[in-house]
Amino acid sequence: MTNSKLGKQIIVDASGKTVYLFMPDGTSATSKVPATLKSVWPAVTVSGASTVGAGLDKAKIAVHSQSDGTKQVAYNGHLLYTFQGDAAPGSANGERLGGIWFVLSPAGIKIA
Repeated sequence: MTNSKLGKQIIVDASGKTVYLFMPDGTSATSKVPATLKSVWPAVTVSGASTVGAGLDKAKIAVHSQSDGTKQVAYNGHLLYTFQGDAAPGSANGERLGGIWFVLSPAGIKIA
């Protein structure tokens, strides 16, 4: 999906919500998001098999078990999250918040 604010292609989840990476995670398979932020920045999770949409590389997707029992989706080595401040599909209000949350391109790299 092309985000009008950023003027670039971004990754969204199955419901159209923009997905983000959390810089402190790096390429860790374990989320480092503080518990106090998890309701604002929910992890992208799956209960069954993961799928990718058009324009994404299936080889870049992975699923990692977290300590709370969820299976969190990663793309290109980055755990994925959505932002509660994004009301409309494709909005990117969390982009660059705190200098640690970034939208991902279809290549799986942060858009800065």
